[in-house]
Amino acid sequence: MRGGTTIMKPHITIVIKPTLFCNIDCKHCYHEPSERIKGNISLDRVEKLIRMASEEYQTAWFIWHGGEPLTLPMSFYKEAIGMEERYFGKDSMRYGNTINTNGTLLNRRLMAYCREKKINVGVSYEGPYNSILREEDVEKTLKTLSAKENMYSVSAAVSKDTATKQKEIYEYFRDKDITVSLSPVIPAGCGKCYVPDTEEFIQGSIDAFDEWMYDNTSRVPLMPHYLYIQNYLGNPVPSDCAHTSCLTKWICMYPDGSLYPCAKACPKEFCLGNIDDISSIADAFKSEGFRNIIAGSIKRREKCAYCEIYDFCNGGCSVDACYENGLEENGGQSCVAYKRIFAHVASEIQHILDEKPDMDRYNPFIKEAVIGKLINPKNV
Repeated sequence: MRGGTTIMKPHITIVIKPTLFCNIDCKHCYHEPSERIKGNISLDRVEKLIRMASEEYQTAWFIWHGGEPLTLPMSFYKEAIGMEERYFGKDSMRYGNTINTNGTLLNRRLMAYCREKKINVGVSYEGPYNSILREEDVEKTLKTLSAKENMYSVSAAVSKDTATKQKEIYEYFRDKDITVSLSPVIPAGCGKCYVPDTEEFIQGSIDAFDEWMYDNTSRVPLMPHYLYIQNYLGNPVPSDCAHTSCLTKWICMYPDGSLYPCAKACPKEFCLGNIDDISSIADAFKSEGFRNIIAGSIKRREKCAYCEIYDFCNGGCSVDACYENGLEENGGQSCVAYKRIFAHVASEIQHILDEKPDMDRYNPFIKEAVIGKLINPKNV
């Protein structure tokens, strides 16, 4: 409070898992089968979190996750979006939404509603290699959508079987004008057997980046590489959660109202309490669970502080570290991979800045980012 006025924090990303139940059985899911049971969150809990966010933050982005969030009826989301409109202001631009789905339950009516309400749709899908991790053929569902309804991005999980095929996955979605993000399977839950080899993942990621960099007809960004470029050029993007010191900037609510600092399968010792027992989001960040994760993260970051890319990675993802070498330790797969991939991306961008070659050689996203840097230079 200052002079009787509440000072609102700038932004928070809120992940809501309305259910942990899923209609398919992905082999790499970080939720164990025993967790993926039927049971939906109450709208009272959803409303309480939305209300608190509207009172404490200038803006909020809501991510509907799971489980499979679309096993809940469309009426649930209409109620939830109505609550956001009521508490944040219908046309206030203070909030937004993403639905992360396996894609099997998408339909034209839902996509029309998402378009009307400006809800982003993210589909977990590996294109030509989807059957490696998933049994259902989501391509059948996606083909039923018209071109106007075909507005979604893709998150492709990179496994031990697809680590060297990342360029092919990018090309598959590029040809469909679909933005794709390439993320490695993490060693949590059922995913332990599907984690990619570190060296293969690094080389596959670099191969995909190099193909995208010189793909001057590409109309889609390649993630997370495009975020790495923005980060290197001094414009870090909050959605790159693993490299923006996300603690206190993200919160996740499970169907039973329990709160965690991340949407990944956090250990129980990181639980921030329950929505039923707090009166503000700030209370969750004063919990013993939050003290546990922040204390371990600080110890790890102290070890990272002298690394040449620390300013770009902020010590990496605490949950990834927890499942790799332990919360307090660096040097796990995600650390090694990011360091090498980021160094390659940074080197290529710095070469362009230094040599100022013909920018028409590069894809439009690199071209725009680099020209923006040359026009408004900062130290890199």
